Order: sequence, then structure tokens, then C-alpha cells
Amino acid sequence: MTHPGSAAAQDAPNHPLARRMGLIAWLSHNVIIGSVFGTPAVLLRPMQERMNVSAELASAGVPLVMIGSAVLASVAGVLAGRFSLRSLMAGSALAAAAAWLLLAFSTSFVAYIAAYGLLLGPAMSLAGVVVPPTLVTRWFNRNRGLAIGVVHLPVIVAIMPLGGNWVIETYGVETLFLGLAALSGLVLLPAALLVIDHPPGETAVTAMQIADDTPAHSGSLSVPQLFRNRHFWGLALAVSAMNTSVTLLGVHLVAMAESWHFPSERGALLASTMSLCGMAGSILFGIIVDRIGGGRTVALVVFNGMVLWLLLLLGLPFPALMAVIGIMGMHGAAGIPAASRAYADVLGAASFSRAYGLSATITLPLTIACIIGAGTVYRITGQYTVMLLVMAVYCAIAIPLALFGARGRPQAALNLA
Repeated sequence: MTHPGSAAAQDAPNHPLARRMGLIAWLSHNVIIGSVFGTPAVLLRPMQERMNVSAELASAGVPLVMIGSAVLASVAGVLAGRFSLRSLMAGSALAAAAAWLLLAFSTSFVAYIAAYGLLLGPAMSLAGVVVPPTLVTRWFNRNRGLAIGVVHLPVIVAIMPLGGNWVIETYGVETLFLGLAALSGLVLLPAALLVIDHPPGETAVTAMQIADDTPAHSGSLSVPQLFRNRHFWGLALAVSAMNTSVTLLGVHLVAMAESWHFPSERGALLASTMSLCGMAGSILFGIIVDRIGGGRTVALVVFNGMVLWLLLLLGLPFPALMAVIGIMGMHGAAGIPAASRAYADVLGAASFSRAYGLSATITLPLTIACIIGAGTVYRITGQYTVMLLVMAVYCAIAIPLALFGARGRPQAALNLA
């Protein structure tokens, strides 16, 4: 929820370099996210053969990145508040390039774990998750939510499977790894070196204070202060409901379709529909965030999520089911612009990177529990009814939490801390 005192700041024109910084943020997010999440399907069989391991072990890379990224996100948020975004992004580009080079020249499973867990995980938490929205938050006063939505359009994720599969079939998996290393080292690294941490003539702190229109003495909230802040917890738990919904659906959607007696091809079609609609949702909810504020957008998304999860209980025919899944995909893409704007609105833009990273870390166990629990319940009962009801209840609980969190103000947040 945007407070009245910030209206002038939000109407202030963006610096002429803001679009360039937005483009670099888009490149950072897309290169890291696209190379990690756009390749698992095409790498599964080649990595089984290359390392001579089972499918379970060959598919361990992405879960390692996800866990490592979420665990490190709170640290990444602190680093983004203390150190140059240019150096953090450049370091992440080098780490990602090193990871892909390691995979290109090694067939060891230990090297595989190190590449994903020790190199790509930190790179994801910084250049993929925390730095891009932080850069946008610092540079954009006007249409900030839309800018964050555009920056997080998953373009490379959409094209990487087809492109990666062609490279593997034509030139081999080593060439794909070398290409991914070049994408990080020869494209993202030079772009990272062009990053300007904040608008000229402003320090990082004053740039953030101008963005949220808080007094100079407001400063930013430390991690311990965030832990004691009730509005932060309200937003973090509500945002977790959004993120858990889209993650859970992404993991279990094909199996859910099969449980509803649809063939696996239709389950894959539902998954593609969700991804494609998510790209539109990133723009749509970026616009909505700028109109009604971050906290209210979070409340709107979880309210709609509650309704959509309940609709899945009705045994819908496939066309109606595909429409519901498409709408859920659009709402899933709302998470980043809504959460980014909400934390900046409520806790102050100077506290944004810490709040964004910390929330990802502390809510990870809840998301993992929901994903594992859904699989366990399905294995025992053979259906997803319980999961659908649990997610509907979770979203319902998140509605008042989001509205409570949206009531916070940057100055009030400091007083509450």
C-alpha cells in the first residue's frame, strides 16, 4: 500500500539512465535464471551418461541451486545493502562462468555438486534474485512495479530448452556448457561492469530515501530489526503463500493432471500454458502494483489464489481447467513485482534488499514442507484433494496478513523495530 507522502516521489521522473540499468537488471536475471532453469530437462539424460549416475542424482543440480539460493538470500540482501551492485553482479557472472566451465571439463559427480551448489547457488541468490529488483528499486521512481515486472520476464527460460537441445544434438553437451559459460562471462560480465549503483549525485542511501520519500534520518532496517517487525512478518508469510502456490503447481502439475485422468501430454500442455501466461502476468501485475501498491496487490493475488485453488476441486473439463491454470500462471508471476514493491513501500526502499532476501530464507522451510507434503499425501491417497484444500486455506490466511503488512510505513517500521 503506497502511503500518501510518497506520491510526489513516485511522480518524479526517472533518471535518463534508469532504462539502461533496467536492461542490465533484465539481462542479469535472465542469464542466470535462464541458464539454470532452462536447461535441466535437456541435460538430464546427457548428465546421466556423462557421470554414470542415476536419474535422481543427475537431477539434483537445480534443487541444490534452489536451496542454496534461498538459504543465501538473506546474506545476499545484506551484501546488496553494503557493497557495490556492480561488484556483486560481476562476481556472480564470474561464478556462473566458472561453474559451466567446470561442468564442461569434468565428468565427476563431486564437481557437478560443487558447480551447482557452491557456484551457481550464490550466483542465483545475488544476480538472479536480489540484485535485479534492488537495482530497479534504486533507479525507478515512476512505474517501478511495471519496470520490475519487465525485468523479470523469463525470456531466456522460454527459449533455452529448444536452443540447448539443438546444441547438444548437433555439437554435444560440452559445447552447451561452453556456450553457457560464454553467456555469463562474455555477455553478463561486461554488462555488470556498466552498472551504476545509484543515480549520479546521490549516495545509495539517499537514492533509496528519495525513492520511498522517507526522512534522511530514517536509514534502513537491520536484519534483527526486520525480525522484530510485525509488518515484515505479515508480508513475508503472505508472499510465501504466493511463491508456494506457483512452486507447488510447477512441481506437481503434470502429476495432478494424471490424477484427474488426463494423459501426460495434456499435463505438459497445462505446464506450458502456465509458463506462457506467466509472462503476461509479469507485465499485468507490474501495472497493477503501480496503481494500488505492493501490499494490496499481494492481498489481491492471495485472495484470487484461494478462489482458483478451490476451483480445481470441481473436476473441470480440460478447456476450463486450462483457463484456470493459465490464470494461476499469471498470478504466479505477480510474486516478484508485488513483493518487491510491498517491501519497499512498507519498510522503506533502503531496507528493500535485506527484507527481500531475508523473507526468501525464512519462508523456505514452509515451501519445502508443502512440496514434500503434497507428494507424500498423493502417494498415500492417490489424489491431490487435501493439497488443494490446504493451499486454499493458506491463501485465505494470507489475505489479512497481507493487508496488515500493507499498513506499515517506513518511519513507523523503524519505531516498531
